[in-house]
Amino acid sequence: MIQVNEFNSYTVSQFGTADQLLELLKEDKIDIVITSKKYQSPEIEYSFLHEEEFVIVAPDYLEIPENLDLKSKEKFLLSQKWISYGLELPIIRRLWREHFKRRPIIKPIHVIPNLHLILKAIESGIGISLIPTYILLNSMQEAKAKVLFKELKVSNKLYIAYKTKNKHLPEINKITAALSIKNN
Repeated sequence: MIQVNEFNSYTVSQFGTADQLLELLKEDKIDIVITSKKYQSPEIEYSFLHEEEFVIVAPDYLEIPENLDLKSKEKFLLSQKWISYGLELPIIRRLWREHFKRRPIIKPIHVIPNLHLILKAIESGIGISLIPTYILLNSMQEAKAKVLFKELKVSNKLYIAYKTKNKHLPEINKITAALSIKNN
């Protein structure tokens, strides 16, 4: 595995929405973005990185009724306290469209734009949310959280985005190769 310190360059990490980060990329304020969105732009290229799977996660102690049909599962989920990554319920909205064929009627009790902190909030009993499976391993092993309704999941594709004019830069190619190897 390649380490960041092997690149012999300076790095500054920034967090934000896909729209914000891609705008910074367009403005040449950053060199590379990991994003779930692809926009048609002749100045930006994308390389597929990874497909992540999101599942509904709850505190381990939450009691879940058994043998529910889809409508009853939706009713149960709507009765829960939700934690969201953003006010517009980005991944929650997608899960609802895919499985329940409508928009969710959810007002999150907390908006936390960090998946690791959302998981900590779930483990503390604050509410439920959607979390990518790769983040859950320790939490599940330590019985701090559990997956609800395993069949209700949604996938998200991640891409590495960079300016077309920079695609031949050694640093861009090294970082893209290192991330691709690690995540495939």
